[in-house]
Amino acid sequence: MTDSTFDSRYQLIMKRRQFLAGAAGVMAAGATATVLASCTPAAKKDAAESKPVGTGQPDYDKVARSVCAPNCVGSCGINAYVKDDTIVKIEPAEFPDNRYHRMCLRGVSNAMQRVYSPDRVKYPMKRVGERGSGEFERISWEAAIELIHENMQKNIDAYGPTANAFLGMTGNYGVFPQIIDGLLAATYDGTQFTNFGIMGDNGCNMGFLPPLGVQQDASAWEDLIGSKAIIMFGCNYAETSMQEMHFVFDAQEAGSKLVVVDPRFSRTAAKADWWIPIRPGTDAALALGMMSHIVAQGKHDQEYVRTYTNGAFLVDAATKKLVRDGENYLVWDEKANKAVPVAALPDKLKPAYPSVAVTGDVPEAAKVPETAALLGSYSLSVGGADVAAKPAFQLLVDSLAAYTPELASAICDVPAEDIVRLAELYVNETPASLRVSQGTNRYWNGHLPTRALIQLAGITGNVGKPHANINWAGGTLMRILFSLAPTAVTPREGHKASPLPGSQWYDIVATQQPYPVKMLWTHNYGWGTQGPDRNRMIKDVLPQLDFIVVSEQVMTPGASYADLVLPVTSYYEEPFELLTSWSNMYVQVREQAISQQWEAKTDYQVAQMLAEKFGILEETEWKLDIEEYGRKHILGESLAPEFSTIDFDELMEKKVVRANYPENYVAFESMRFQTPSGKIELYTEDLTDFGEELACHYEPLEGIRNELAGRYPLTFMNCRTVYTTHSQHVQLPWIREVAPEPWLEISPPDAEARGIASGDVVEVFNDRGSYQVKALVTSEIKPGCLNQRQGWWPKDFPGETHYSSLIQITLNPAQDAISETNFAPYDNLVEVKKA
Repeated sequence: MTDSTFDSRYQLIMKRRQFLAGAAGVMAAGATATVLASCTPAAKKDAAESKPVGTGQPDYDKVARSVCAPNCVGSCGINAYVKDDTIVKIEPAEFPDNRYHRMCLRGVSNAMQRVYSPDRVKYPMKRVGERGSGEFERISWEAAIELIHENMQKNIDAYGPTANAFLGMTGNYGVFPQIIDGLLAATYDGTQFTNFGIMGDNGCNMGFLPPLGVQQDASAWEDLIGSKAIIMFGCNYAETSMQEMHFVFDAQEAGSKLVVVDPRFSRTAAKADWWIPIRPGTDAALALGMMSHIVAQGKHDQEYVRTYTNGAFLVDAATKKLVRDGENYLVWDEKANKAVPVAALPDKLKPAYPSVAVTGDVPEAAKVPETAALLGSYSLSVGGADVAAKPAFQLLVDSLAAYTPELASAICDVPAEDIVRLAELYVNETPASLRVSQGTNRYWNGHLPTRALIQLAGITGNVGKPHANINWAGGTLMRILFSLAPTAVTPREGHKASPLPGSQWYDIVATQQPYPVKMLWTHNYGWGTQGPDRNRMIKDVLPQLDFIVVSEQVMTPGASYADLVLPVTSYYEEPFELLTSWSNMYVQVREQAISQQWEAKTDYQVAQMLAEKFGILEETEWKLDIEEYGRKHILGESLAPEFSTIDFDELMEKKVVRANYPENYVAFESMRFQTPSGKIELYTEDLTDFGEELACHYEPLEGIRNELAGRYPLTFMNCRTVYTTHSQHVQLPWIREVAPEPWLEISPPDAEARGIASGDVVEVFNDRGSYQVKALVTSEIKPGCLNQRQGWWPKDFPGETHYSSLIQITLNPAQDAISETNFAPYDNLVEVKKA
């Protein structure tokens, strides 16, 4: 890719900005409406007949408030202007807090082009050629439901109901699209493949769970204003959370220093006061190096560690387990010169996440004495046995000897003086906010950085502190799902799903163990481009499935391998949907903007049709209208009072209301935790078998110091891009104007060593597969690394090859002990050469 190519792209971007600005930042009328109308069903009246009203804006019949939420965390409210049942313009919808009043080119393109795309799946389509050939024939909905019923019943009779499996992802952030597979599996006693691990988003969660007892949490974005320093690990918010990037700018304007730790000079790094390029998969070592310096300088918060963490709890040197007297923990009271008991905080006094409400005072028995030792070695008698023990904090200090700034530098390739400087910045420029995201978790060891950062915040007194904290994925998105009552996910009484780890679905299907799985039905999941090890999937996994159903809006690469493709509505066609967000504490509803296009149906409508076909509709909750299901089960029965107290009628009227969480929300402000002790558990005895009782670092599975690097010396990353949310937008014409083709980012030293120049077609390969793409030589990536902007389809690469063929998925035993292995799309070694 030449410099002139970039100049041309810049001109296209500026042209697009001018075009958008000319229509109030949204969309011009006239010719655009004509083009869109040509894509609608023939029965529709041509919207081009509508005349502008003389203001430069299109004529319209109504404005409907919808929500754009394609797995890009923002869940932006959208006003859709509709003429003759056709969207002619969109613009941002009002929010109670207009700091969340926004939208982007992806959202514009989604509404104006994906809804009316010639690639829309218009009718139920049955495969007639070989799998993957793309040869389908149109069938009726009645025939499609009969085909599903026939195959499901055949599997039930031959293998049992668990032979029917369901797997859903997050391509639509509506509550129902995210739980539809669980609801279907529960209705028919089928297998539900979980999705956190296989989507690659579970690493940070597994860093949170052992020390904090929750999957994720973060202070509100507006809490950044007031931070003296913001340190980001693996966060490229300017591209992946660009709707919220203005909060970062506001914080900088208020005096905050922004530090970005990333192997790439990302768009976010370009806005930082300090970019720290790091060796991929070694962020934990950097955090531990910071801790080592802070503890050596005595700049940790001893009172905080003693009061709010289990740092004073004694650990048996022989067993590595916490020492207990009955149900109580033991600490060494230096004043009394003996071990004394500390009770766990009763569960009823802990916040029942996703609620943050707490009741009652902390009992005296659960408080650690002010004179409890944090350091030292002690001998005590427990139950008549002599025990040699140390406080957990002493073990933490001991562990940091392996991570002095110099030793950590040798691991992470960050100069020791920079590790010291960053540590000093963190403890001196307070309050300081730590933020962690997907860039760290998409390695085989991806839970370790988050665990280390929580330990860093924990020993310095920054958890639960305004404008500080350790922040990962707050908002209402996962909270509403985690708070669903059992009745909300059990539509058929007496029946339930059998969950299996989604990160093992390849192995389970390929081996047909622990039991046969013969049907797979996927929703909101572009597994044809977003999954790992593409060649194995096609060769070993899919052939074991007798029947594959894909519910989709457009014919994706994954859908082309289905036996049956079902047409699904877009956001603007849904009669009702509840929406939440990672970025704020609001709940929204979608108002139907246009009629359901062609023969598209919602996932909920399809489930109702199937229940009717099985003859069970009236005995299940599928008999409820979707709005009533939302009122009764999703909100009304929510286990979190912050959701159950929402006035549903008010929500329906206003279309957006705030869940009843505190204003200016600060994560962990109560300083009570859903851990066994009720404290921050710096020491996790359940992970001693894996050597992870304390934060630590070990190498990525395919790091460049691995023996395999002798053959494949480059780390292959595939980061998200500002142009598309995963694979959803990349084929849309307006997106193609600003991102016309894929390219591979390679550093000048790595390119020179291989005789590669920008614009050359190169082959990237390892033992799993290969693909071809144009190279972009850039200093914006650390030597030893490659990056392929993800989301592109096979047809976008020479020979319809694809980078997903390079990507491994290998189980991590420690992660499986916490939750389930996280798919690690950045943890891959490759080589590259001119094609």
